[in-house]
Amino acid sequence: MALPSVRGLVGTVYRHPLYMQQLIVGKFRSLARYRWAEESADQDDRVPPPLGYKLVLTYKCNLRCIMCYEWGEVGWCHDQPKPAMARELDWNVVQKLIDETGRTHPYFILIGGEPLLYSRFRELARLLRDQKCFAITCTNGLLLERFDDILMDNPYLTLLVSLDGPEEQNDLLRGHGVYRKVTSALERLKRFNRPPYIGVEFTIRPENVHVMFEFCQEMVARGVDWILLNPCWFVSEEQARAYERFMAEHFDVMPKTHLGYLMPYELDKEEFVRQVEKINSEKWPIQISCYLQKPEHIHTYVDNPQVPPGNSFCYRQWSRMDITPKGEVTPCILYPDLIVGNLHQQSALEIWNSPAFTRFRQVRRTEILPVCAKCNALYLHDARRKYL
Repeated sequence: MALPSVRGLVGTVYRHPLYMQQLIVGKFRSLARYRWAEESADQDDRVPPPLGYKLVLTYKCNLRCIMCYEWGEVGWCHDQPKPAMARELDWNVVQKLIDETGRTHPYFILIGGEPLLYSRFRELARLLRDQKCFAITCTNGLLLERFDDILMDNPYLTLLVSLDGPEEQNDLLRGHGVYRKVTSALERLKRFNRPPYIGVEFTIRPENVHVMFEFCQEMVARGVDWILLNPCWFVSEEQARAYERFMAEHFDVMPKTHLGYLMPYELDKEEFVRQVEKINSEKWPIQISCYLQKPEHIHTYVDNPQVPPGNSFCYRQWSRMDITPKGEVTPCILYPDLIVGNLHQQSALEIWNSPAFTRFRQVRRTEILPVCAKCNALYLHDARRKYL
C-alpha cells in the first residue's frame, strides 16, 4: 500500500473534511466491533446493530465486463429468470430500513448490477443525506452525468468508479468507448466547487497487470482521491466442489453464485510483483491500496486460491448486513446462496439476531468457507486493517 504524502493527506482532509472524519470514526467503530466479536462467542444471537448495510439495488447492468461474477463470461446471472434479474429493491423496504436504523448513522454501500440504474437512486441519495449517513456507490461510471444535482455539494455521497487500465486495456475488458465516457464524467465532477470523494477501482487481470503503475499515474493526474488495485476474484474447481459440499451439509442449500468466479487466472505473477514494487517506490499525493503486497502473497493468491491469508476470520457477519434486490438478507452478498431473512416480512434488527443468522455465525466461527480464502473481505474486515 502506498500511503499519501503529508501534503497530499492535508489536501484530502481540506477537500473532504466530513468524509475523512467519518473514515477515522469508522475505523474505531470497526475495531470495537471486531473485539466484541472475538470476545463474545456466546452472544452470536445478541450482536449489536450493524455498523453498515450493503444494498444490491438491482442486478440490471448496462455493461458486460469479461470478468464480472454477475454478467461476465461465466457470470451466474445469465441463467436466472429475466424478471428476477430486472427486479429492484422495493422502495418501501429501503425507507423502512433507513427509518429503523438511521438514528445510529450507519454507512451504506450501494451496488448492483449498476446501482445508478435504480429508478429511485436520486431519492435514496437525498434520504441518506437527510439522515447524515455516508454512502459509497460502486459504479461503472457511465451514468454519472445524470446525477449532477445530487453529487454536487453532497459530502455524504462518495463514489468508487471501476476502471481497469488506460483506454486500450480498460475497453478490452469493459467495452469500446467506456474509458472516454467515464473519464469525461470524472473530469466534469472534479470541476464542481465541492466535488464528491472519488475512488477508482482497478481489477487486476492478465490483460492489464503490466499497466498498473501507468494507470496510477494517469488517475492521479485526473485528480481522483483514492485508487484501489483489486486482484480479480476467482475460485478453483477444487474450491467450487468443496463449497457445494459445505453448503449442502451445513445448510441444505445447493449453491450457484460461486460459478460466477470459476474462471482461469493465468496472471504474470512476476510482473505483478514488479508493478507493486514500482508503485511503492514512488511518493503519491493519494492513498493507493492493494492488499497483496509481498511477493509470496501474490504467488499464493494465484497458485493456491484455497489457502487463506494470515487472517481467516471475516467479522463482516458481525458488523454489516447485506441485502438483495428481493429484500432478502444474506450473510455474504458475494455468494448470496444462503438467505437468513426477508425485509418484507421482518425488521432488519429482527433478522440480524435471528436463529438463521446466528447459526451461520456459529458455523463461521469454527471454519472458513471453501470459497472465502482469497476474498478481500479477509483484509477489509480485519481489526489490524494493514492493507486498506
